[in-house]
Amino acid sequence: MLLIADLPPIDVQRELAAMRAELAEMRVQQRDQWLDEARAEQIRGVVRDVLADTSARTAYRDTQWTAGLSNAPGGGLQIEAADGAMSIKFSGLIQTRFVAASAYGSASGAPGVDDTRWGFENKTVMFAFSGHLYDPTLTYLTAVAYTSQTNRFFTVPGAYRLVYSRIRKDLGEGWAVGTGLLNVPWDLESDYVGSSQLTVGDYSIFNYRFGAGKQPGAVLGWTGDWFRAASGVFNQINSIQPGWNATTNLSFAVTGRAEMKWGVPWDQITRTSGAPGDVPGVVLGLGLCMSNGRAQNPQPPETSLATPSAQGVTADARVLLGETVFIAQYAYMRDAVGAPELGWNQGINLQASTYVAPKVEAFAEACWMSDVPVEWIAQAGVNFFIDGQRLKLISKCVVPFGGGNVNGIRNIAGGLGLASFDNNASFVTELQVMF
Repeated sequence: MLLIADLPPIDVQRELAAMRAELAEMRVQQRDQWLDEARAEQIRGVVRDVLADTSARTAYRDTQWTAGLSNAPGGGLQIEAADGAMSIKFSGLIQTRFVAASAYGSASGAPGVDDTRWGFENKTVMFAFSGHLYDPTLTYLTAVAYTSQTNRFFTVPGAYRLVYSRIRKDLGEGWAVGTGLLNVPWDLESDYVGSSQLTVGDYSIFNYRFGAGKQPGAVLGWTGDWFRAASGVFNQINSIQPGWNATTNLSFAVTGRAEMKWGVPWDQITRTSGAPGDVPGVVLGLGLCMSNGRAQNPQPPETSLATPSAQGVTADARVLLGETVFIAQYAYMRDAVGAPELGWNQGINLQASTYVAPKVEAFAEACWMSDVPVEWIAQAGVNFFIDGQRLKLISKCVVPFGGGNVNGIRNIAGGLGLASFDNNASFVTELQVMF
């Protein structure tokens, strides 16, 4: 008989438990390995992001923006994004002058009192910044200025004031719309933010007497090859108000100006002086304005402040013959700032300028205004262009023909460089620096 010994019993449960433990250990190891790989990938992603951000910051700092001096006639420091998304230009103007006014009357008009005065003054200090936002079709320009004299813009001298602030959108095909504190489109000098590009080193006598100044409002304009026009809605013309809730209603005004030209390009008349190499041409202009200020806000009996309601028409012609320029202007205007009383006045202005040497320009201007104590005021002088318009020395003589007060609704005498009453003549030397 064959005897076979029994094999030891197999503990199945123990084997299964061991296999489960081994499998669990393998899973843990695989999971840890997967987490390590995930962490590594995450770290690699963070490193890539940091490197990309560093590269972007370096590119933004080194190549996305350019800065330099502007080639525009007025100069300025210009900063611009390389992709054209934004730009900003900083510029400034300083006009320092010496005035010697010979007068045989007093500022109060008292007889036998000599009001001769002389001295230096910082007539104008202006700072401006301009540029475009998002794309070159959306532009902005803001200017603040200090002046030592009252005029049709400033009733309180010796302080900085906002004198211009506008946002403009180019709509294409010559159309553009703008809003803010704007030049009222009216006369020839409505195209100029300040006086730096004007021949006489200041606003003309005509503009002091018949100008519409600046007001908050909105303008729509169109420019073509030979014709351009602009029209806008504004607050009350020639009335300087602090805001919408002033003590008197701001009323409203509607104005417009149109110009047509032959020969000369538009950018050439961004200044009123000629220059060597200029293209000959003719420019004609027409302006209209209507304001209902006096009807809505009659002059209060307790104050002497006039409430103007400017209305009227103006026409002008410019003949440009290279270095020589002739300008003629006419205005028929109600409540002009150069008139001593509210009412209708008319006036004419004649101006001529020409180069007598490569950097020397002679000029003369004569302005007549009806129904005022001093009807004729004239000036003549010389511009020395040391560095174009950026550095210019102006020397001129201003002569009122007739006695009496040369002021009007606004105190314009000081800005012109004249004694208020009975001025014989004033001699003005002004240094203009643009940067």
